[in-house]
Formats: sequence, C-alpha cells, structure tokens
Amino acid sequence: MANKDVERSDSVDSDTNMPPKTAPANAFTRLFEPFFQVHTRGSNWLQEIRAGCCLFMTSAYILFLNPIILSGGTSGFNTGMPGNDVALATSVATGCATLLMGVVANYPWVVSVQLGTNSYFVNSVLKLGVPCGAHSHFYGGDACTGQPCSCSITPEGTQVVNERVLVGGPCFNTTAACLGTEIPYEQALAATFLEGLVFLAICFLGIRRWLLKLFPKSILMAGAAGIGCFISFVGVKDMGVIVAAPFPTLLSLNLGVPYVHGGWGKPGYDSKVSFNSCRMYQDGPPYSVVCPWLSVGGLIFTAILLCWNINGAFIMGIFFTMFISWMKFPSKISTGQGLVPDKVAYLPKFQETAGAIDFNWGDKTGDLIIAFITFLYLDFIGSCITFVAMGEMTGILDEKGNMPRSNMAFIADGFGTMLGGLLGSSALTTYVESASAVREGGRTGITAIVCALFFFAACFLSPLFSVIPSIATGPILALIGVLIFMPSVFEINWHDITDAIPAFVTMLGIIGGLMMHVIIKFFTYQLFDFQKNWWGAALYRRWATADVTKLMKMRMPGWNCDIPPTGRPEDPWYYDPSLEAVIRKKFFPDYDENYCRKTSSPAAALDVPPLPPGKDVGGDDAAVAAVAVEPGRPIHAPDDSAHHGHMHSN
Repeated sequence: MANKDVERSDSVDSDTNMPPKTAPANAFTRLFEPFFQVHTRGSNWLQEIRAGCCLFMTSAYILFLNPIILSGGTSGFNTGMPGNDVALATSVATGCATLLMGVVANYPWVVSVQLGTNSYFVNSVLKLGVPCGAHSHFYGGDACTGQPCSCSITPEGTQVVNERVLVGGPCFNTTAACLGTEIPYEQALAATFLEGLVFLAICFLGIRRWLLKLFPKSILMAGAAGIGCFISFVGVKDMGVIVAAPFPTLLSLNLGVPYVHGGWGKPGYDSKVSFNSCRMYQDGPPYSVVCPWLSVGGLIFTAILLCWNINGAFIMGIFFTMFISWMKFPSKISTGQGLVPDKVAYLPKFQETAGAIDFNWGDKTGDLIIAFITFLYLDFIGSCITFVAMGEMTGILDEKGNMPRSNMAFIADGFGTMLGGLLGSSALTTYVESASAVREGGRTGITAIVCALFFFAACFLSPLFSVIPSIATGPILALIGVLIFMPSVFEINWHDITDAIPAFVTMLGIIGGLMMHVIIKFFTYQLFDFQKNWWGAALYRRWATADVTKLMKMRMPGWNCDIPPTGRPEDPWYYDPSLEAVIRKKFFPDYDENYCRKTSSPAAALDVPPLPPGKDVGGDDAAVAAVAVEPGRPIHAPDDSAHHGHMHSN
C-alpha cells in the first residue's frame, strides 16, 4: 500500500464510522507517527499540509484587520499604537500560540486575535476622543490634523495645548482639537497580559474543568450552533451581501443603501456600493474591494466543490475569487484603487508596543479590573464554545461535552493572550475558522504547525498576505458556519421544552442562555436534585407529562387520520368503505382492491391504455367495463369527490 498518503479523506471504516487507519509510507512519516499520530487518526501528511494552508488563508485577514482596529483606523481616532507594531505582534503571537497548539495539544486549530475583543479594547477600554488624553493627536481639518499633541496645566488650573501656544511652531493658534484616549494602551495591554496569566493558572490548577462542569451540554452545543450562525453572518457581511440599515430595519440586503461608516445623517450621501457594483471602498471597512456578485459566485463555486467532496475545496474557492478580484483591480494598493501590493517583503521591527505594559493603573484601577474580568470572560467562554464545536465536528466529544487533551489546548490559548499583551495586541483565542482545516482533512497538530509557519513568514511577507480580500474569505466563513451548525444543533434535545428554550436563547447570546437555563430548570424542579421533594414538584411532573405537541394537532379525516365508517349520509365526512367495494365489483370486476389487474383475468393480456386520471366512472357502464390495462398495472381510481358524489346520489 504505497499510496496511503494520497488516499481520499472521505473513506470511512464501516465498522466504526471513522476514517480508517493508514500506514506510514516512508521513514520520515514513521519517525513522527508516535507523536502526532497522523495515520492513526485516519489522515496523511499531504492532507495535513493542505489543511494547514487552507487554515492560514481563512484566518490571514486578521493580519490586515487587527492593525486597523487597534490603531484606531476603524474609529477615526489614533490610539497611539503603530499599525506596523500591531501587525508584527499579531503575526508573532498567532504563530507562537498556534505552534504550541500543534505541538502540545496536537489539534489542527489556529489561535489568533479575538474579533470583538479588539473592538472592545479600543472603544470601551481605551475610550477614544478624550480632550488632552493619552497619546493625543490633533483633529479638526487643518494642516495640523493627525499630528501628535500634548497638554499641560497652568498655575490657574487651566488645561492648555502646548503646540497651540508655541509661538513659531507649525501648529501655533491651530483650531484643531487635541484628543486622545482616557486610558493609555500600555495599561490596557497590561490587563490583557494579566488575563492570559490568570487563564493559564485556571488551566494548571484544574479550575477550568470545574468551571466547565457548570455548563450543561445542551448549552454548550447550542453555543456551538450559535457560533456557526454568527460566523456565517460574518461571512455574508464580508461578502457585501448584507449591510447595516437605519432604524428600525438595522440590517438589509445590499441594494444600494446610502450608508457611511460612522453613522447616518449625510444628506444625499451615496456610497455607490450595491449588489451589482464592484469597486474599491475606502470610507470604512473593509477598506478594500466590495464586489458582492463576485463573492456570491465564489460561494456557489465552493459549495459545489464541497457537495462533490473535492479535496481542497476551500483553497480553490479562495483562489477563484481572489484571482478574479486581482484581475479586476490590477493597480497597486497605495493608489487606493487596486489590490496589488506595493512591496512583497520588508524587515519587521517593533517601535513602541513590545514590552510596553504598564501596571501603574492609579485612579484607573477600577476600570481596568472591569476590563480584565471582561477579557477573561470573553476568552474563556469563546474557547469553551469553540472547543465544543470543533470536538463535535471531529467526533471526539463525549456525552458530557468533554474532549481529550483539552487542557493542553487551553494552555495554548492562555499563552497566546499573554504573548499578545506583551508584544502589543489584544487577547487571543482559538478560532472557529479552524473548522475549515477540519473540513479539508486536518486531524493533527501538523495542520496547526503548517499554519503557524505561514504566520511566522507573514512577519516578513505581510504586504503580500494582507491583500487577500474579504470577498474571497467571506464565502468560506459562510460555509464554515454551516459545518459548525449542522452537527451541533442535532445534539440538542428539542423535544424537551425546558432544554429547547435555553438552547435557543443561547444561540442568541450565551449569557442569556445560561440565565434562562437556571430560571427554567429552577421553576421546573430540575436544577437541583433535592428539588424533587419540594412542594409542587409532583404537580409539575403530572402536568409536564402532557404532550403539548399533540394538543396542537388538527384532525383531518382522510388526510392524517382514518375516515369514520359511520355517520349520516348528509355529513361531509361520511364515507362507507363497503360502498367502494360494491362499486369496484360492479364497474371493475377484473381488478383487486388496489385497482391492479387480476392475473387470472381473461382480459389481462389486452394491451390498452389506462383510465384517464380523474375520469368519472358514474357514466356509461359498458364503456367503463370495456377499459383494460396492462397486467399488474394500477389504474386511476375515481377521486374522493366522485365517490362521494356517486354515493350521495344513491
């Protein structure tokens, strides 16, 4: 079996419903088999490498997006964090954490900056637009806009912008406002570093397993299904198919909505972006090409490949859309009208953010403690839900929602967050985009290692990797959501209303789902074992045994239940089966009760066409009796209306 390493991933062992074990094909694969178990898990090295490439391509968008968010580009304010530093911190932290995930946990998952957390980091922790805040810059529309500024307090207690009163300076008497952040990013990075440290402590001390037991499996599976819906929503949004809309719609199809990033209110503004358009959009995210119809084409192309179970479907789908978009916009990125990088490689170097954490929180201690708790909550809950989703996809989740080596995977998560805070990035977590690697055949840490190598290369090649447009990765995310949602939702007990309600709410939000689970289970005497003896528990069990779904059923005689054989002839539902037998014997003597030609009938050999559908047989007896069909072939019996009409007439 020399071709073991090129077997298709869709082969399944019929006895265990698992991919069959394969044999290492050479000395190299045999050397690493005891550690990574590539062939033991039913995979091969070519499959793992391909999955690693796909995993990088579906998660590389963070190299472009995270620097824009953390530097304040999406908010219109400079946070003081250099974009190049953030990009380098993102590449290094993601590469190291993903490498640790592959080597220590031996799972094909990527660990990178958590979207949502970085937005919370900027908008809720740093709090932009504070006069004379930390890392202040001028804003106002004159020549000084974008230049750094500083403030001082006069003896009279008045706050003065130093550059504004500096005679002879370039910003003397400028009318631009000096705005910064309420909390310096150095202190927020310290909170991020501390969160990663506590996360690691939770793993090493075994607290994580105890905390995880507080989550019922139905809630975890519903959370995984909700993650699937969310990642599909993100994918469709990246495709440009849906956009924000004014209240009360809030969300609509992209039919040419006059939306401008930062809000509504510009009379006559037209973004020139609609489903039929294909143009560069620089007024807001994605700060790149918006071409919904092309992205939908990529979605259809990739979906067809998935249905055909083509290996490498996701990579082919990304390249399909990406290359067409590059041909559509062949100009350089610096012009704002193209996707071709100005340079392919550069020598990276940290300028400010590396090692800049500051624990001198002072009067901001309360705000930063809240930020730390929020970071920890988002990281822990996000990791738990992602692990459950990935475990369910790969079939390694037990009935309690546990999976092997999960603690090692959590350690990689916490280490990545610590390193991110130390270098200049917000918290890291395991990505749900890892489902793309699972679908491509990734089963071991080799996939994660390959992906990590790409992120390390991105330190030098980020100009090249950052030109993968969101319209190319959006379709992949939309399909990944399907793959995550599909196995998770079937694990929820939808027949138990006390499980179904909290599970559905969990899909909308994990906190709401947990609260609903506690409330529903408490008032149905199921939250604690000792509640079974409480007053009212017996009454609830008696009432709860009633099948509410049956109470909602509607009886439709002749459709979903038998027609009553008795009743008055004038009743619309009156029907007597014995009358049908009489009619059949009179008009169809050569046919049985199923209106099939009796094989013993003398007319069985006649080759005549069947009775036309819906033909009323209440007319000429001789004409009807002469009709014959092929032997054993059913004919069209009269419909119910004909039967009823004939019987009523009798």
